[in-house]
Amino acid sequence: MPEMLNQDLEYLRASPSELESFLLSKDTIRQLPDLSLSVGNILLAHRRLSAAGMADQIEQEWKRIDEIHNQWKAAWASKCQLELKMRMRIWGDFLLGMAPDKSQPSTAYRHQVRNRVIMQLLEDSIPELAAEYSESIERKDKILIKFSAENDFIWEAEVESGFPGEKFWFLYRILKYEKAHP
Repeated sequence: MPEMLNQDLEYLRASPSELESFLLSKDTIRQLPDLSLSVGNILLAHRRLSAAGMADQIEQEWKRIDEIHNQWKAAWASKCQLELKMRMRIWGDFLLGMAPDKSQPSTAYRHQVRNRVIMQLLEDSIPELAAEYSESIERKDKILIKFSAENDFIWEAEVESGFPGEKFWFLYRILKYEKAHP
């Protein structure tokens, strides 16, 4: 099993024990010794594991997460909104810094695009967020399009089926200067 999927598995297994306390806290992300707990990270780990055909390995944990989510829907929505704002800021800073820096390695993009994926998953979790932040996200997407080119899926092949190109197009891009100089 690829290392990142193993990390996702461990993450989802550890999340339920802290989730309720986290949802009722003021934290946007809760730093724990072994993980950074957030709604977006939970959604991403679940999506990746499901895409890799590993949903059965986290069935009990996901059931518990879903129970807590249903019990604290308003708190979940609030965390989604706070995290979306935070990730939009981080993603925007990365994109603005990327524009003049033609030496940034693809590993930086592959890591930072995770924020854009989580933004999409948060929007999917709470659709009302999509309308509220759509203009800002669209502006950031235009910057990315300007400085990137179409490419093959950039994450592990095992998770590609969970991230279709129509919706997660940013996972099928590479920085233009890398495309020109492989």
